[in-house]
Amino acid sequence: MEERKPISSDRSISSHKAADKEYLVTVRHHPMLYLMVRPNGTKSWIYRYKSPTLSKNKRISLGVYPSVSFARAREIWRDYEELLSRNIDPKDHREEEQKTLLSNTNNSFSHFAWEYFDSLDQTQKSNTLIRKRGRLELICSYIGDEPISEISSPRMLEVLLDIQANSLNKAGKPTDKAERCAGIASDVFVYAGARGFCTSNPAALIKSQLAKSSYGHRPAITKPKQLAKLLRDIETIEGDLNTINSLRLLALLFVRNGDLRRMRWADIDLDAGRWTLKPLKGQGKVNMVKDMVIPLPRQAVAILREQHKINGHTPYVFFSQTAKKHQIISDATANKRLKDLGYKDIHCAHGFRATAKTILQEQLKYPLVLVEMALGHTTKDPNGTAYGRFEYIDDRAQMMQKWADYLNALREGKDTAKFRADTKDTANPTAQLQALIAELGEDQVLAMLKNKA
Repeated sequence: MEERKPISSDRSISSHKAADKEYLVTVRHHPMLYLMVRPNGTKSWIYRYKSPTLSKNKRISLGVYPSVSFARAREIWRDYEELLSRNIDPKDHREEEQKTLLSNTNNSFSHFAWEYFDSLDQTQKSNTLIRKRGRLELICSYIGDEPISEISSPRMLEVLLDIQANSLNKAGKPTDKAERCAGIASDVFVYAGARGFCTSNPAALIKSQLAKSSYGHRPAITKPKQLAKLLRDIETIEGDLNTINSLRLLALLFVRNGDLRRMRWADIDLDAGRWTLKPLKGQGKVNMVKDMVIPLPRQAVAILREQHKINGHTPYVFFSQTAKKHQIISDATANKRLKDLGYKDIHCAHGFRATAKTILQEQLKYPLVLVEMALGHTTKDPNGTAYGRFEYIDDRAQMMQKWADYLNALREGKDTAKFRADTKDTANPTAQLQALIAELGEDQVLAMLKNKA
C-alpha cells in the first residue's frame, strides 16, 4: 500500500483524491481506523481488526464520508475498541443489535398502533379516523419505537402528562387531548394483548391521574328574549336558501350541525314526519345513541318541502354544487352566517342544542328524559333500562311540535306561557280550529276532518 499522509482533520481528508485503484489511508492516533478512497471518488470509513473469538482478520464499514463525519468515525472507533477490550467481536455485536432492533420494530408500539388503526377503516367515519390518526402520530412520537411489552404505566403517565402540558386552551387550562390519547393508547394495548404481545394495559389507569379537561362552553343563547332576536335576525339573511334553511332547522331540531348537513332524502318520511339517522357522534361513543328517530314538527316539514324543490334531485337535503368535498354545505357555513349577524362569541351552530336543552327544561318544564333523548344522548330509567329509539316517540313528537310553536310565538313577540309542559290545555276549541285554518287553510283542515270521520 502506497504511503500516504495520515488523516488528522477534515481538511486533510479532502487532500486524498480518487486513483485508478481504491486505497486506504490511516487515521492519526486511531489504529485500525482507515479512510477508503475508491476510484469513483467515494470515501468511506473502515475498521480493521482481529476477531477475539475466531483469531482471524475482519473489517467493518462505519459509513460513507461526509454522512459519517470524521468526529463520528472516531466515536465509533472508541466504541469498537471498548468492545475488543472485553473480547467482544464488534461485527458480531452490531449484527446482534440489528436483529434486536428488527425484533423490537415488529413488536413496537408503533407496529401495533398502525395495525389497530388499519382495522378501524371499515367501522369508523372519515372524520373520526383523521382525529385518531393525529392522536396515534402524537403518541408514537414518544413511544413508537419502544417494545410494547416493555412500556410501563409510569412511562405512559410521563408521556401523557407531557401531552397535557402542551395542550392548553386560551385560559391556560388543559384540554381533553391527553385523555383522548390515553383512550386510543389503551385500545392499542388491548389489541396487542389479545394477540399475545403484551400482558398489561399501562394506559388503563392513567386517565384518572390527568387533570380534568376544560374547553369551556361553546357560546349559546339561553334566554328567551335573546333567542327571539336571534330568530328574527336569521329571517333577515339574504341569499343561499341552503344556509337559511339549515339555521332554521338547527333551531327547530337542535341536532348537531354535522348530522344536519349530511341529512339525506332517503332517511326522511315527510308524510309521517320522521327523520331516521345514525348520528356521527354516536358511532363508538357509549353515551351517545347509535340510531335515532327525530319527530319532525310541521314547521320542519314545511322547510324540508321547500328544500326538496331546490335539492330534491340529489341524495342530500343540503346539496351544494360548489362544495369541494361530499357535495354538501360546509361545516363553517352556519357559523359564518351567525358571525355575520353579530353573534360571534355569543351563539354558534352547536349552541342551538344548549339553547333547547336549557329552555325546554327551565322555561317549558319538560322532563329531562325527553330532552336528553331528543339530544341523542343515551338515557336510562331508574332501573337501568336503556330507552330505544322509538321509546316515547309520541311524547317526543308532542314536545318537538310545542318547541316549534314556541319558537314561532317567540319570534313574533306573542305570549308563550301556554307552551309550558305543565300548563293544562283550556283553550277554546273554536279558537283552536280558527288558528288551524289560518295556518293550514280551510280546504286542508276540511280534508283532515273528513278523513277522521
